[in-house]
Amino acid sequence: MTSDDAVATAPNCHAEIQRLAAAVRQGQLDARADATGFQGQDATTVTAVNEMLDALVVPLRVAAGAIDELARGRIPRFLLDEQVGQDNELKRNLNTLLATLYGMHHETRHLVANIRLGKLHYRGNDWDYEGIWRELIAGVNSALDAVIAPVSEASSILGRLAGYDLAARMRGRYRGDHAEIKKAMNLTAESLHSAIAHVAETVTVVSVVGADISQSSQAMSEGAAEQERQIAQATEQLELISETSSQATVSVHEAQRNAREAAEVIARSKDAMAQMLTTMGEIVSSADNTATIIQTIDAIAKETDTLSSSASEKARTVRSSASGFSVVAGTIGDLSERCEAAVHALGRLRRGQQALDEDDADDAADDELKGILKNLREVTNITELLGLNAAIEAAHVEGAGFDFAALTEEIRTLAQRSADATRRTEQLIQTSISLAHKGKSLAEVIDKLLVDAVNSAAAIGRITDRISKASDEQAAAVGQISQATSRINDVTHRNAASARASSADAVDLEGHVQKLAAMVEKFRLEAAS
Repeated sequence: MTSDDAVATAPNCHAEIQRLAAAVRQGQLDARADATGFQGQDATTVTAVNEMLDALVVPLRVAAGAIDELARGRIPRFLLDEQVGQDNELKRNLNTLLATLYGMHHETRHLVANIRLGKLHYRGNDWDYEGIWRELIAGVNSALDAVIAPVSEASSILGRLAGYDLAARMRGRYRGDHAEIKKAMNLTAESLHSAIAHVAETVTVVSVVGADISQSSQAMSEGAAEQERQIAQATEQLELISETSSQATVSVHEAQRNAREAAEVIARSKDAMAQMLTTMGEIVSSADNTATIIQTIDAIAKETDTLSSSASEKARTVRSSASGFSVVAGTIGDLSERCEAAVHALGRLRRGQQALDEDDADDAADDELKGILKNLREVTNITELLGLNAAIEAAHVEGAGFDFAALTEEIRTLAQRSADATRRTEQLIQTSISLAHKGKSLAEVIDKLLVDAVNSAAAIGRITDRISKASDEQAAAVGQISQATSRINDVTHRNAASARASSADAVDLEGHVQKLAAMVEKFRLEAAS
């Protein structure tokens, strides 16, 4: 093969490059020149072309991938690989686009989120963007303004209506659906205004009628309160009457019981007094008998004293005959003194016995009486002995004669009389002592019975006072109940008149309420199912 044939069959570098250029023009960016058939300068040229295509295609592929992600609604990540020259410019511009798209996406999401939260006055941030991006955000803001303007005005009108401003109306100029919103809102306000006007008119009438009814009710309430107060007072008075009646009944029963007890005590006192009078009569009779006996003893004492004097004279006459008879005479004198002392003691005892009719007996009187009786018995015994001795001495005295014998007989007789009087006196005194003790016991019983009778009489007096006081309180309470009943009657008449006036006002009020109810029925108060 010649050299010309070799050149003719060797790969043509220019043709390979032309083929590669045609493929690139057709968008076949993956096409590369085949450098295996070239040598020398051609191989270097083909390799350089392939490397140049690689340098151009890689950024384009990155950009194409980013555009593909954007086309699919996804924003790719920023390009971080180092680039040089125009590739770096492409990377920077692509990253700028991605930053803008990230910002737009964030702004859009933030705008939508605020709108969802009801923040209708929130708008997108358009001052950080330029060109169509700013126009896009401004357009969204304008669209929101156009959509929200009637809503905002409607909200303001609703707020004014809620604030009872029924003259509020939408004044903005709107088209389409916004105009329909305006029309519906204004019609609603007009209907509400008309309804409330009727309600206000009805309320005025109802207020007047209600005031009349309230006034009548107030009068009836005051009347009822007055009735309640009067009834309460009457009830208190009735309770007081009932209580005082019960107390009076108890007092009457107690007075009856005390009266029966007092009657029984008085009856027993009467019986005891009768016994006391009988005993006092017996004591008086005994005292009279004692006085008689004392007089007898006194006479015997006087006669004994006379006989003693006579015996003394006769003893002096016969002293020379019998000295013993003188002793007898002296003894008789002593006996005379003792009899006289006994007489005086009996006199004192008699006076003490008389005092016994008024005061209680004393044990000392008993002792004194026993002493007197003992003395009298001794006198009697000595007298009897003296009489016997005198008789013996008279028998031995010679020359005394029959006068001294007669004297001795008289002395003996007086001694017997004195002994008999002494016995009778002792019996009477014992009887007097017994009667005195009995009288003392009866006096104590009578005193106790009289104390009981006085206490019963005092209790009856107190009970009678309580019954009288209870009767006065009952009379006063009955008078107050009568006055309360009269006032309750007056209040009842006033309440009846107020009730009639309230009834008429209620009839008038019912008519207005029916009108108001008919108007209220026009409103739908529940959501349609």
